[in-house]
Amino acid sequence: MQKLSFPFSKLLVILMWCANTACQRYFVPETKKGQSVAVSDTVRVPDNLVSERVAAYIKPYHDSLDAGMNTVLIRSAKRLAKGQPESGMGNLLCDLFREMGAQKYGKPIEVALANSGGIRTEWQAGDITTGNVYEVMPFDNALVVLTLSGVQMKAFVEEFAKRKDPQSGMKVVIENTTNQVLEIAIGGQPIDPQKTYTLITSDYVANSSDYAAVFKKPVSYEVLNYLMRDAILDYLRLKGQQKIILDPQKDGRTSVR
Repeated sequence: MQKLSFPFSKLLVILMWCANTACQRYFVPETKKGQSVAVSDTVRVPDNLVSERVAAYIKPYHDSLDAGMNTVLIRSAKRLAKGQPESGMGNLLCDLFREMGAQKYGKPIEVALANSGGIRTEWQAGDITTGNVYEVMPFDNALVVLTLSGVQMKAFVEEFAKRKDPQSGMKVVIENTTNQVLEIAIGGQPIDPQKTYTLITSDYVANSSDYAAVFKKPVSYEVLNYLMRDAILDYLRLKGQQKIILDPQKDGRTSVR
């Protein structure tokens, strides 16, 4: 039997060539063609995308909300604007915060303070609705009662004189150019350093406003769990049921000389 012979060196070369070519992978990049799409500044949603069934479903809720916002609470004898150092709107709100807050607190409150910037609009003469209340007080700020020492109350009045925000319960006379407190009385009496005083304001004013440093360590701090907006709604609803017409006056509680 004849035996075939093949040089080993040639065989090795062939095997190496096969191994080398078998391990190679060739990738051919695929070219994708793009297309520019212009985007308009205004996107219009076709009306037919809004289902009539959905519109019919939400209509009762919309109508109910609309009716609630249009509910007349009371009538105002005149336009109530905001302003400094005193205004009809500011006086009304601070007076009602003291009155409604005292009901939640369980005893009288001597001073009320509001943030001028937090009063967002004014009311025209005539009907005042629930929606009007949301417009003037859109924020969910809650009422808090601070008990301050006589020294802290004096420091508060000095800060107040710089800002002249709406207030109730004080009689303050401020020097025009220096903002120095010329006169101060609470409940008709000068501030007594040995006494404590109660002040109602919003949680924002107490904790995050320019007054926060003065209110940092009060004798006590009580959250009433009562939104300022709810206090306004309750007050106007109550007075409206009593057939009272709103007619707050500027009474000189804060004056500048």
